[in-house]
Amino acid sequence: MEDPGYDGVRTVLSNHRIPLVPIPYDGEGLDLAALKRSGAKAVYVTPAHQFPLGSVMPVGQRSRLLKWADETDGIVLEDDYNSEFRYQGQPIPPLKAMDAEDRVVYLGTFSKSFMPALRLSYMVLPLRLVDNFRDRLEAYSQAVSPLLQQAMLLFMKEGHYARHVRKTRKLYQARSRTLLQTVQREMGERAEIIGQKAGLHVLLDVKGREFKELTELAAGCGIRIYSPSRHWMNRESCPRSYVMLGFGGIEEDRIHEAVRRLKRIWFEDGASKPKEEE
Repeated sequence: MEDPGYDGVRTVLSNHRIPLVPIPYDGEGLDLAALKRSGAKAVYVTPAHQFPLGSVMPVGQRSRLLKWADETDGIVLEDDYNSEFRYQGQPIPPLKAMDAEDRVVYLGTFSKSFMPALRLSYMVLPLRLVDNFRDRLEAYSQAVSPLLQQAMLLFMKEGHYARHVRKTRKLYQARSRTLLQTVQREMGERAEIIGQKAGLHVLLDVKGREFKELTELAAGCGIRIYSPSRHWMNRESCPRSYVMLGFGGIEEDRIHEAVRRLKRIWFEDGASKPKEEE
């Protein structure tokens, strides 16, 4: 699976004793040469909004990934994470829409676009895997009540879901823009923003600092930020100056004060000096 990648999926696969091979993912995308060398027959990816780096997989790399699946008789597990919330560039079709040879297992959820409490997810299988799934994995069928599923279906058929997504996209885009502008204005070159094109979080590369100090200082002034290190298979591979900031749950007018508070506690108020580059 892509590395870094979503640790929740990695935990589930590990609990089922599925051997995992880390395939490097950087700002340019998935290392397809490493994928070919690995001998893997399946790969898990988040092409719409790579988690946690936040990049969007280019169309060209999507085509090359599908070509790999065709040539190796492989399977691509496409987690369409945060595809609804893309703020820059033209929409890119999911891998499944480009999948002429039926190699993609398409996974999605309404937890970010609608409400987490619904607990409603979905999966589109290649046709050749449907009977095998029904025979062997029937116990893994949707646990949400049929009543809620039918209500969601009607909500979508009548166009309410599409309108809701358009409305929330505008809301989150405004929050994202405010966060980016405020970080750039208040922190300047001291913090580089990573993964700002889509989604509900960004990474900050806070120059010369380490995430342990950054998260502790932020917690001390009432702001919860996170180290993304758990999403690397080898946590030591995560750059120590990276922290993750979510903005989905904060009102736009509070973002300015939150960023100013981080600036003050990280760079002023007697904070330790950044470490010198070696």
